[in-house]
Amino acid sequence: MTPELAVLTFCQFLYYGGLAVDLTLTALVGLHLAPSTALATVPFTVMAAVAVFASFFAGTLSARHGHRAILVAGATAATAGGLVSMWAVFAHSFLLLCVGTACVGLYKATGGYFRYMAADRAPEGGRTRALSTVLLGGVAAALVGPWAATWSGDLFGTPFAGSYLLVAVLAFAVVVLVLFLRGNPGGGSGAPQREEPVPIRAATRTATFRTAMVLLGAASGLMTLLMTMGPIAGAHHDHTPGDGALIIQWHMVGMFAPALISGRLVTRWGASRCAALGAATLAAGGITSALDDSVTGYTVGLCLVGVAWNLLYVSGSQYTIRSYPPGRGGRVQGAIEAAAGGITVVASLASAEVFRSLGWTGANVVVAVISGLLLVWILAVVRD
Repeated sequence: MTPELAVLTFCQFLYYGGLAVDLTLTALVGLHLAPSTALATVPFTVMAAVAVFASFFAGTLSARHGHRAILVAGATAATAGGLVSMWAVFAHSFLLLCVGTACVGLYKATGGYFRYMAADRAPEGGRTRALSTVLLGGVAAALVGPWAATWSGDLFGTPFAGSYLLVAVLAFAVVVLVLFLRGNPGGGSGAPQREEPVPIRAATRTATFRTAMVLLGAASGLMTLLMTMGPIAGAHHDHTPGDGALIIQWHMVGMFAPALISGRLVTRWGASRCAALGAATLAAGGITSALDDSVTGYTVGLCLVGVAWNLLYVSGSQYTIRSYPPGRGGRVQGAIEAAAGGITVVASLASAEVFRSLGWTGANVVVAVISGLLLVWILAVVRD
Protein backbone atom coordinates (compact mmCIF):
# COMPACT_ATOMS: atom_id res chain seq x y z
CA MET A 1 0.00 0.00 0.00
CA THR A 2 1.40 3.38 -1.01
CA PRO A 3 1.52 6.24 1.54
CA GLU A 4 -1.13 8.13 -0.45
CA LEU A 5 -3.45 5.12 -0.47
CA ALA A 6 -2.91 4.69 3.28
CA VAL A 7 -3.85 8.34 3.90
CA LEU A 8 -6.97 8.02 1.75
CA THR A 9 -7.96 4.82 3.57
CA PHE A 10 -7.54 6.54 6.93
CA CYS A 11 -9.56 9.51 5.68
CA GLN A 12 -12.29 7.08 4.67
CA PHE A 13 -12.21 5.73 8.23
CA LEU A 14 -12.62 9.25 9.63
CA TYR A 15 -15.38 10.00 7.12
CA TYR A 16 -17.46 6.94 7.94
CA GLY A 17 -16.67 7.32 11.64
CA GLY A 18 -18.36 10.72 11.56
CA LEU A 19 -21.27 9.46 9.48
CA ALA A 20 -21.71 6.57 11.91
CA VAL A 21 -22.77 9.10 14.54
CA ASP A 22 -25.54 10.35 12.27
CA LEU A 23 -26.54 6.81 11.32
CA THR A 24 -26.69 5.76 14.96
CA LEU A 25 -28.26 8.79 16.59
CA THR A 26 -29.82 11.32 14.21
CA ALA A 27 -33.14 9.50 13.84
CA LEU A 28 -33.35 9.18 17.64
CA VAL A 29 -32.36 12.82 18.19
CA GLY A 30 -34.92 13.81 15.57
CA LEU A 31 -37.51 11.78 17.46
CA HIS A 32 -36.73 13.79 20.62
CA LEU A 33 -36.64 17.22 18.95
CA ALA A 34 -39.29 16.91 16.22
CA PRO A 35 -42.71 18.48 16.83
CA SER A 36 -44.26 15.30 15.39
CA THR A 37 -43.14 11.67 15.27
CA ALA A 38 -43.74 11.67 11.51
CA LEU A 39 -40.95 14.25 11.16
CA ALA A 40 -38.36 12.22 13.08
CA THR A 41 -36.39 11.23 9.98
CA VAL A 42 -36.48 14.70 8.40
CA PRO A 43 -32.96 15.67 9.61
CA PHE A 44 -31.58 12.49 8.06
CA THR A 45 -33.54 13.18 4.88
CA VAL A 46 -32.26 16.77 4.77
CA MET A 47 -28.72 15.42 4.92
CA ALA A 48 -29.44 13.05 2.04
CA ALA A 49 -31.24 15.72 -0.01
CA VAL A 50 -28.39 18.20 0.32
CA ALA A 51 -25.97 15.42 -0.60
CA VAL A 52 -27.88 14.78 -3.82
CA PHE A 53 -28.07 18.45 -4.73
CA ALA A 54 -24.36 18.89 -4.07
CA SER A 55 -23.25 15.65 -5.75
CA PHE A 56 -23.57 16.87 -9.32
CA PHE A 57 -21.72 20.09 -8.51
CA ALA A 58 -19.05 18.09 -6.69
CA GLY A 59 -18.38 16.13 -9.88
CA THR A 60 -18.18 19.30 -11.95
CA LEU A 61 -15.91 21.00 -9.43
CA SER A 62 -13.65 17.95 -9.16
CA ALA A 63 -13.18 18.04 -12.92
CA ARG A 64 -12.19 21.70 -12.69
CA HIS A 65 -10.31 21.94 -9.40
CA GLY A 66 -9.37 18.36 -8.51
CA HIS A 67 -10.59 15.85 -5.94
CA ARG A 68 -8.50 17.34 -3.14
CA ALA A 69 -10.31 20.69 -3.24
CA ILE A 70 -13.80 19.23 -2.93
CA LEU A 71 -12.75 16.79 -0.20
CA VAL A 72 -11.39 19.67 1.88
CA ALA A 73 -14.53 21.73 1.24
CA GLY A 74 -16.82 18.85 2.24
CA ALA A 75 -14.91 18.09 5.43
CA THR A 76 -14.90 21.78 6.38
CA ALA A 77 -18.69 21.86 5.98
CA ALA A 78 -19.01 18.78 8.21
CA THR A 79 -16.87 20.43 10.87
CA ALA A 80 -19.35 23.29 10.95
CA GLY A 81 -22.29 20.87 10.76
CA GLY A 82 -21.15 18.91 13.79
CA LEU A 83 -20.86 22.09 15.84
CA VAL A 84 -24.28 23.35 14.72
CA SER A 85 -25.87 19.97 15.55
CA MET A 86 -24.29 20.11 19.01
CA TRP A 87 -25.78 23.59 19.46
CA ALA A 88 -29.16 22.23 18.32
CA VAL A 89 -29.12 19.61 21.07
CA PHE A 90 -28.25 22.21 23.72
CA ALA A 91 -30.95 24.58 22.42
CA HIS A 92 -33.47 21.77 21.83
CA SER A 93 -33.95 23.13 18.30
CA PHE A 94 -35.23 20.85 15.56
CA LEU A 95 -34.52 23.53 12.94
CA LEU A 96 -30.87 23.85 13.98
CA LEU A 97 -30.51 20.07 13.84
CA CYS A 98 -31.71 20.17 10.24
CA VAL A 99 -29.17 22.93 9.47
CA GLY A 100 -26.39 20.86 11.02
CA THR A 101 -27.30 17.72 9.11
CA ALA A 102 -27.54 19.79 5.91
CA CYS A 103 -23.89 20.77 6.37
CA VAL A 104 -22.99 17.12 6.89
CA GLY A 105 -24.90 16.43 3.67
CA LEU A 106 -22.31 18.50 1.80
CA TYR A 107 -19.67 16.22 3.29
CA LYS A 108 -21.66 13.16 2.28
CA ALA A 109 -21.70 14.42 -1.31
CA THR A 110 -17.91 14.38 -1.42
CA GLY A 111 -17.18 11.21 0.57
CA GLY A 112 -17.40 8.94 -2.46
CA TYR A 113 -14.50 10.77 -4.06
CA PHE A 114 -11.95 9.17 -1.73
CA ARG A 115 -12.39 5.97 -3.73
CA TYR A 116 -12.36 7.75 -7.09
CA MET A 117 -9.21 9.62 -6.10
CA ALA A 118 -7.55 6.34 -5.15
CA ALA A 119 -8.62 4.67 -8.40
CA ASP A 120 -7.43 7.57 -10.54
CA ARG A 121 -4.05 7.68 -8.79
CA ALA A 122 -3.52 3.91 -9.03
CA PRO A 123 -1.33 2.33 -11.73
CA GLU A 124 -2.98 0.65 -14.70
CA GLY A 125 -4.53 -2.64 -13.61
CA GLY A 126 -4.70 -1.62 -9.96
CA ARG A 127 -7.75 0.64 -10.00
CA THR A 128 -10.26 -1.90 -8.67
CA ARG A 129 -7.88 -3.01 -5.90
CA ALA A 130 -7.23 0.62 -4.87
CA LEU A 131 -10.95 1.37 -4.89
CA SER A 132 -11.82 -1.54 -2.60
CA THR A 133 -8.79 -0.92 -0.35
CA VAL A 134 -10.03 2.57 0.49
CA LEU A 135 -13.35 1.09 1.60
CA LEU A 136 -11.44 -0.86 4.28
CA GLY A 137 -11.37 2.37 6.26
CA GLY A 138 -15.03 1.74 6.91
CA VAL A 139 -14.28 -1.50 8.80
CA ALA A 140 -12.59 0.32 11.67
CA ALA A 141 -15.29 3.01 11.53
CA ALA A 142 -17.94 0.30 11.81
CA LEU A 143 -16.33 -1.05 14.97
CA VAL A 144 -15.48 2.27 16.58
CA GLY A 145 -18.11 4.71 15.25
CA PRO A 146 -21.37 3.54 16.90
CA TRP A 147 -19.57 2.88 20.19
CA ALA A 148 -17.93 6.32 20.07
CA ALA A 149 -21.31 7.89 19.28
CA THR A 150 -22.87 6.52 22.47
CA TRP A 151 -19.72 6.93 24.60
CA SER A 152 -19.31 10.60 23.72
CA GLY A 153 -23.01 11.38 23.98
CA ASP A 154 -22.97 12.42 27.65
CA LEU A 155 -19.66 14.27 27.71
CA PHE A 156 -21.41 17.57 28.47
CA GLY A 157 -24.25 16.20 30.59
CA THR A 158 -26.72 16.75 27.76
CA PRO A 159 -27.55 13.56 25.82
CA PHE A 160 -26.07 13.41 22.29
CA ALA A 161 -24.25 16.79 22.44
CA GLY A 162 -20.79 15.26 22.73
CA SER A 163 -21.52 12.91 19.84
CA TYR A 164 -21.95 15.79 17.43
CA LEU A 165 -18.73 17.40 18.68
CA LEU A 166 -17.07 14.13 17.69
CA VAL A 167 -18.42 14.59 14.14
CA ALA A 168 -16.74 18.00 13.97
CA VAL A 169 -13.40 16.71 15.30
CA LEU A 170 -13.23 13.78 12.88
CA ALA A 171 -14.14 15.97 9.92
CA PHE A 172 -11.48 18.54 10.82
CA ALA A 173 -8.89 15.75 10.92
CA VAL A 174 -9.84 14.92 7.31
CA VAL A 175 -9.23 18.54 6.31
CA VAL A 176 -5.71 18.39 7.73
CA LEU A 177 -4.82 15.04 6.16
CA VAL A 178 -6.16 15.79 2.68
CA LEU A 179 -4.23 19.06 2.59
CA PHE A 180 -1.03 17.01 2.93
CA LEU A 181 -1.77 14.98 -0.22
CA ARG A 182 0.06 16.02 -3.36
CA GLY A 183 -2.06 18.16 -5.64
CA ASN A 184 -0.61 16.81 -8.88
CA PRO A 185 -0.02 13.06 -8.65
CA GLY A 186 1.84 11.37 -11.44
CA GLY A 187 -0.54 9.69 -13.82
CA GLY A 188 -3.66 10.50 -11.79
CA SER A 189 -6.44 12.99 -11.68
CA GLY A 190 -6.49 14.16 -8.10
CA ALA A 191 -5.49 17.49 -9.57
CA PRO A 192 -7.59 19.47 -12.02
CA GLN A 193 -8.11 17.48 -15.17
CA ARG A 194 -6.21 18.70 -18.21
CA GLU A 195 -8.24 16.66 -20.66
CA GLU A 196 -11.89 17.45 -21.29
CA PRO A 197 -14.13 15.30 -19.03
CA VAL A 198 -16.31 12.72 -20.79
CA PRO A 199 -19.73 14.33 -21.51
CA ILE A 200 -22.60 12.82 -19.55
CA ARG A 201 -24.68 12.42 -22.71
CA ALA A 202 -21.97 10.26 -24.28
CA ALA A 203 -21.63 8.17 -21.12
CA THR A 204 -25.37 7.48 -20.85
CA ARG A 205 -25.26 5.67 -24.20
CA THR A 206 -22.97 2.99 -22.75
CA ALA A 207 -24.15 -0.19 -21.03
CA THR A 208 -21.49 0.21 -18.33
CA PHE A 209 -22.90 3.59 -17.26
CA ARG A 210 -26.48 2.27 -17.10
CA THR A 211 -25.39 -0.79 -15.15
CA ALA A 212 -23.50 1.38 -12.67
CA MET A 213 -26.61 3.51 -12.20
CA VAL A 214 -28.83 0.50 -11.45
CA LEU A 215 -26.39 -1.26 -9.11
CA LEU A 216 -25.41 1.82 -7.11
CA GLY A 217 -29.00 3.07 -7.01
CA ALA A 218 -30.33 -0.27 -5.76
CA ALA A 219 -27.54 -0.64 -3.21
CA SER A 220 -28.02 2.87 -1.82
CA GLY A 221 -31.82 2.96 -1.90
CA LEU A 222 -32.68 -0.42 -0.42
CA MET A 223 -29.94 -0.27 2.19
CA THR A 224 -30.91 3.27 3.25
CA LEU A 225 -34.59 2.33 3.57
CA LEU A 226 -33.85 -0.42 6.09
CA MET A 227 -30.97 1.35 7.83
CA THR A 228 -32.97 4.55 8.42
CA MET A 229 -36.04 2.62 9.52
CA GLY A 230 -34.04 0.32 11.80
CA PRO A 231 -33.63 2.57 14.88
CA ILE A 232 -37.30 3.60 14.82
CA ALA A 233 -38.51 0.03 14.31
CA GLY A 234 -36.11 -1.16 17.01
CA ALA A 235 -37.52 1.34 19.50
CA HIS A 236 -41.01 0.08 18.58
CA HIS A 237 -39.83 -3.44 19.43
CA ASP A 238 -38.44 -2.23 22.80
CA HIS A 239 -34.77 -2.32 21.82
CA THR A 240 -32.53 -0.13 23.99
CA PRO A 241 -30.21 2.59 22.57
CA GLY A 242 -27.34 0.21 23.30
CA ASP A 243 -29.06 -2.47 21.23
CA GLY A 244 -29.48 0.05 18.43
CA ALA A 245 -25.79 0.94 18.52
CA LEU A 246 -24.85 -2.75 18.38
CA ILE A 247 -27.16 -3.35 15.40
CA ILE A 248 -25.78 -0.37 13.46
CA GLN A 249 -22.24 -1.43 14.37
CA TRP A 250 -22.69 -4.87 12.83
CA HIS A 251 -24.53 -3.36 9.89
CA MET A 252 -21.47 -1.21 9.20
CA VAL A 253 -19.13 -4.18 9.69
CA GLY A 254 -21.16 -5.91 7.01
CA MET A 255 -20.85 -2.84 4.79
CA PHE A 256 -17.07 -2.60 4.93
CA ALA A 257 -15.45 -5.85 6.07
CA PRO A 258 -16.08 -7.51 2.66
CA ALA A 259 -13.76 -4.88 1.15
CA LEU A 260 -10.96 -7.22 2.26
CA ILE A 261 -11.97 -9.56 -0.56
CA SER A 262 -14.57 -7.82 -2.75
CA GLY A 263 -11.95 -6.19 -4.97
CA ARG A 264 -10.34 -9.58 -5.54
CA LEU A 265 -13.75 -11.15 -6.19
CA VAL A 266 -14.49 -8.56 -8.88
CA THR A 267 -11.08 -9.22 -10.47
CA ARG A 268 -11.44 -13.01 -10.34
CA TRP A 269 -15.18 -13.53 -10.90
CA GLY A 270 -16.10 -10.39 -12.78
CA ALA A 271 -18.27 -7.49 -11.65
CA SER A 272 -21.53 -9.10 -12.84
CA ARG A 273 -21.13 -12.24 -10.72
CA CYS A 274 -20.13 -10.16 -7.71
CA ALA A 275 -23.24 -8.02 -8.24
CA ALA A 276 -25.43 -11.13 -8.47
CA LEU A 277 -24.02 -12.36 -5.16
CA GLY A 278 -24.82 -8.94 -3.69
CA ALA A 279 -28.44 -9.07 -4.86
CA ALA A 280 -28.88 -12.59 -3.44
CA THR A 281 -27.38 -11.51 -0.11
CA LEU A 282 -29.70 -8.49 0.01
CA ALA A 283 -32.70 -10.77 -0.45
CA ALA A 284 -31.39 -13.02 2.34
CA GLY A 285 -31.05 -10.01 4.65
CA GLY A 286 -34.61 -8.93 3.97
CA ILE A 287 -35.96 -12.43 4.61
CA THR A 288 -33.97 -12.77 7.85
CA SER A 289 -35.26 -9.47 9.24
CA ALA A 290 -38.82 -10.28 8.17
CA LEU A 291 -38.77 -13.56 10.08
CA ASP A 292 -37.22 -12.31 13.34
CA ASP A 293 -37.75 -8.91 15.03
CA SER A 294 -35.47 -9.66 17.99
CA VAL A 295 -32.14 -7.88 18.48
CA THR A 296 -30.44 -10.93 16.96
CA GLY A 297 -32.73 -10.87 13.94
CA TYR A 298 -32.11 -7.17 13.39
CA THR A 299 -28.35 -7.64 13.79
CA VAL A 300 -28.03 -10.57 11.39
CA GLY A 301 -30.47 -9.12 8.87
CA LEU A 302 -28.90 -5.67 8.70
CA CYS A 303 -25.41 -7.18 8.68
CA LEU A 304 -26.38 -9.16 5.56
CA VAL A 305 -27.84 -5.99 4.04
CA GLY A 306 -24.49 -4.33 4.70
CA VAL A 307 -22.58 -7.15 2.99
CA ALA A 308 -24.93 -6.88 0.03
CA TRP A 309 -24.36 -3.13 -0.16
CA ASN A 310 -20.59 -3.65 -0.33
CA LEU A 311 -20.78 -6.21 -3.12
CA LEU A 312 -23.19 -4.08 -5.17
CA TYR A 313 -21.26 -0.89 -4.39
CA VAL A 314 -17.87 -2.25 -5.46
CA SER A 315 -19.40 -3.83 -8.57
CA GLY A 316 -21.25 -0.63 -9.45
CA SER A 317 -18.12 1.43 -8.85
CA GLN A 318 -16.20 -0.88 -11.18
CA TYR A 319 -18.75 -0.25 -13.93
CA THR A 320 -18.48 3.48 -13.16
CA ILE A 321 -14.72 3.67 -13.70
CA ARG A 322 -15.13 1.65 -16.91
CA SER A 323 -17.36 4.43 -18.22
CA TYR A 324 -14.51 6.87 -18.80
CA PRO A 325 -10.74 6.95 -19.42
CA PRO A 326 -8.60 7.59 -16.30
CA GLY A 327 -8.64 11.25 -15.35
CA ARG A 328 -11.73 12.20 -17.38
CA GLY A 329 -14.56 11.05 -15.12
CA GLY A 330 -15.52 14.14 -13.13
CA ARG A 331 -18.91 14.67 -14.78
CA VAL A 332 -19.71 10.96 -14.98
CA GLN A 333 -18.86 10.49 -11.30
CA GLY A 334 -21.02 13.46 -10.35
CA ALA A 335 -24.01 12.24 -12.36
CA ILE A 336 -23.86 8.73 -10.90
CA GLU A 337 -23.33 9.97 -7.34
CA ALA A 338 -26.26 12.39 -7.71
CA ALA A 339 -28.56 9.70 -9.12
CA ALA A 340 -27.71 7.22 -6.37
CA GLY A 341 -28.08 9.99 -3.82
CA GLY A 342 -31.50 10.92 -5.19
CA ILE A 343 -32.70 7.39 -4.62
CA THR A 344 -31.23 7.58 -1.12
CA VAL A 345 -33.29 10.71 -0.41
CA VAL A 346 -36.51 9.04 -1.53
CA ALA A 347 -35.74 5.97 0.58
CA SER A 348 -34.86 8.05 3.64
CA LEU A 349 -37.92 10.28 3.31
CA ALA A 350 -40.21 7.30 2.78
CA SER A 351 -38.81 5.16 5.58
CA ALA A 352 -41.02 6.47 8.40
CA GLU A 353 -44.18 6.26 6.27
CA VAL A 354 -43.25 2.80 4.95
CA PHE A 355 -42.77 1.63 8.53
CA ARG A 356 -46.12 3.12 9.55
CA SER A 357 -47.88 1.47 6.60
CA LEU A 358 -46.11 -1.89 6.29
CA GLY A 359 -44.23 -2.36 9.53
CA TRP A 360 -40.72 -3.76 9.80
CA THR A 361 -41.73 -7.19 8.51
CA GLY A 362 -43.62 -5.88 5.49
CA ALA A 363 -40.83 -3.50 4.51
CA ASN A 364 -38.29 -6.32 4.57
CA VAL A 365 -40.54 -8.53 2.44
CA VAL A 366 -40.69 -5.74 -0.17
CA VAL A 367 -36.89 -5.39 -0.11
CA ALA A 368 -36.49 -9.15 -0.54
CA VAL A 369 -38.82 -9.16 -3.57
CA ILE A 370 -37.07 -6.20 -5.23
CA SER A 371 -33.70 -7.84 -4.59
CA GLY A 372 -34.92 -11.02 -6.26
CA LEU A 373 -35.99 -9.06 -9.33
CA LEU A 374 -32.60 -7.32 -9.35
CA LEU A 375 -30.87 -10.71 -9.26
CA VAL A 376 -32.89 -11.92 -12.24
CA TRP A 377 -32.00 -8.75 -14.18
CA ILE A 378 -28.29 -9.12 -13.42
CA LEU A 379 -28.21 -12.77 -14.49
CA ALA A 380 -30.21 -12.10 -17.66
CA VAL A 381 -28.81 -8.77 -18.84
CA VAL A 382 -25.54 -7.68 -17.21
CA ARG A 383 -22.28 -8.74 -18.80
CA ASP A 384 -18.62 -8.09 -18.07
